[in-house]
Amino acid sequence: MAKNPADMTQPLLDIFAKINNELRLLDSDGCGSTACVSIVRKEGANNVLYVANIGDTRAVLSKSGQAERLSIDDKCDNAEENARIKSGGGIILDNRLGGVLAVTRAFGDHALTRVGLIATPHIVKYMIKPFDKYLVIASDGIWDELSDQDAISFCNDDMSTQKIAQ
Repeated sequence: MAKNPADMTQPLLDIFAKINNELRLLDSDGCGSTACVSIVRKEGANNVLYVANIGDTRAVLSKSGQAERLSIDDKCDNAEENARIKSGGGIILDNRLGGVLAVTRAFGDHALTRVGLIATPHIVKYMIKPFDKYLVIASDGIWDELSDQDAISFCNDDMSTQKIAQ
């Protein structure tokens, strides 16, 4: 990885590929994971947020108390992912990749690469603005229960000045 790249997109792609290759070398058949990472860095006069994700671990930004999703859920019901899988000869059965996995991108689970599983992340580059407050990153265990806005509202309530003072 370059020491101080102008843009973090390629280093993020490289590190996701490296992690997945390391898992392959560890003989991790049947093991897998989703991932979502964020990097905040100064680029010129701007504070820039990079979000990279695979699977259904999600990143949601609070913008003045309103939720903005910065990641993509890589699931079989995502039209673009569904088309990618099918165009590559992959199989989706019962809304699962190869009839087994709920997500279309993940680390590990290497046996499913033949039906379309990849570990290439979606990457978003976002210029942070003064009204952007915080980022919530959570797995499907949270997102299956809370909408993006519910999660932001919950955090807003918990982070109110009075509650923090207590």
